[in-house]
Amino acid sequence: MRQPVLATPEQISALVRAVDPRWRVVRTWPLAGAVAAQVSGIEVEEPGGRLRQLVLHQYGAANLRSDPLAARTEYRLLELLSARGLPVPRPWLADETGALGPGPCLLQDFIDGARVDDPPDVADYTGQLAATLAAVHDAGIARADVPFLPDVRTDVPRRLERPPPARDPFPGVSAVRAALAASWPPPPVNQPVVLHGDYWPGNVLWRAGRLAGVIDWEDAAFGDPLADLAISRLEIGWAHGAAVMETLTSQYLTLRPGLDVSTMPMWDLHAALRASTFDISTWGLPAPRLAAARGAFAEFAASALGQLTPAEASP
Repeated sequence: MRQPVLATPEQISALVRAVDPRWRVVRTWPLAGAVAAQVSGIEVEEPGGRLRQLVLHQYGAANLRSDPLAARTEYRLLELLSARGLPVPRPWLADETGALGPGPCLLQDFIDGARVDDPPDVADYTGQLAATLAAVHDAGIARADVPFLPDVRTDVPRRLERPPPARDPFPGVSAVRAALAASWPPPPVNQPVVLHGDYWPGNVLWRAGRLAGVIDWEDAAFGDPLADLAISRLEIGWAHGAAVMETLTSQYLTLRPGLDVSTMPMWDLHAALRASTFDISTWGLPAPRLAAARGAFAEFAASALGQLTPAEASP
């Protein structure tokens, strides 16, 4: 995916001054991890000499196709979430016109933390992931507060309109697509909530063994909380295996005991459909891990398909 043009020092200075004319840019540096966006770290000096670190997120073409107002959308959502004390970056400025920079962008606080892929205590790790996801879903943000977020149920029809990948790196994708085409959407059995839309370890930052922040909200939506849980289940299963995936699931459901999980298989299939578009051949994995990822996907999809009711499974 083609990334947007990196903002120049002059453009970054203009963005910073638009927040506070007294702030002075000290340094900037690229931040890794974004696939279709440009992300930069910025250190500014405030009056009195205090240093503050910010992040500039420049949206790529894929985000802007889904939401031409992506900068404003993420700004408004982060405002709501941060006001409720959730561990998200505080937004400072959304420039959706490109008037100050080379294109739509969001200026937000930098969260001091790092991604963790190999936690020393896996149960504590998944417990914190589950607790933070539950806190987001329990934040009390109503549909009227976020009319700008898409309904998560529209994601499957949009994905099914596209032809399946020319190369099928994941076994079972055809069966996943057929089941979703036959039975989507699932009935609305849970109170809809704000969804992160991409809640996986790559979007979670840690500091000193504690979850420090949840970043990258550009895929946020509104709908059944099981949609977020399913994405997390698949991602954790990929990284740590099926047993750890079930531990995460149990920890989350313990915190939200009133949820109806009868539609979990359909949301798992939604997560599988979404993941089927990932080109894992570009991830740089050694052949054994690549094979393991395909096998884990097949197991996840087969488990979801096997749990469908006869009515859901029938074309």
